Amino acid sequence: MSYFPFMIELNNERCLIAGGGTVAYRKVCSMLEFGAVVTVVSPEFCPELLKLAEQVNTPDKYCAATSDDRGSVENFADYSADYSGCLTLVKRRVQPQDIVGAFVVIMATDDEKVNHEMAELCRQQRILVNVVDVKADCGFYFPAIIKDKEVVISVSTGGQSPVLAGTIKRNIESHLGRSYGDIAERMGELREQIKAQIDGEEERKKAFQQMVRSLLDES
Repeated sequence: MSYFPFMIELNNERCLIAGGGTVAYRKVCSMLEFGAVVTVVSPEFCPELLKLAEQVNTPDKYCAATSDDRGSVENFADYSADYSGCLTLVKRRVQPQDIVGAFVVIMATDDEKVNHEMAELCRQQRILVNVVDVKADCGFYFPAIIKDKEVVISVSTGGQSPVLAGTIKRNIESHLGRSYGDIAERMGELREQIKAQIDGEEERKKAFQQMVRSLLDES
């Protein structure tokens, strides 16, 4: 059965990723772009993750930290004064207590048993969980994403073929000639004005449609 698509707020939400390879790196990049507070737990980290941790370590945008501490992820909360797009690297094996307080968990270790057991714990605690390359253990999938400011387009094949999802994404991108993000921002600015000036639902809808057409013609 296919999965229902919906947009979810990740800004300032705590997200745990277990595993430090290139797959985890790609997930981190996607989640940071949406303002998530990401903690990556792994005995080792790929060069891309280590470089990313250095690049985003700016006090006004992202924070990054590494540690060999054996405690839970809670011990690393103090590294982030501002939980907006924060990256923390914790150098050790993932532990069951790491999922406490997590909004989303991604299991990307090379130990299938650990991935499955952690997924079971997440389901018991009603935490959204994704186990890389194991469809049966996934409560959600990562789609291929096109992002232009507030305009977000996602493509999913239900976990059947990420390569196909990526191909569809690139095909869509090749046909996007306008800056839909800018148009969406402008519509947001004018939305309340139209709602205040026009009472009827149908009249508002027509006004919105006309405004979108005008902005598309200008772009």
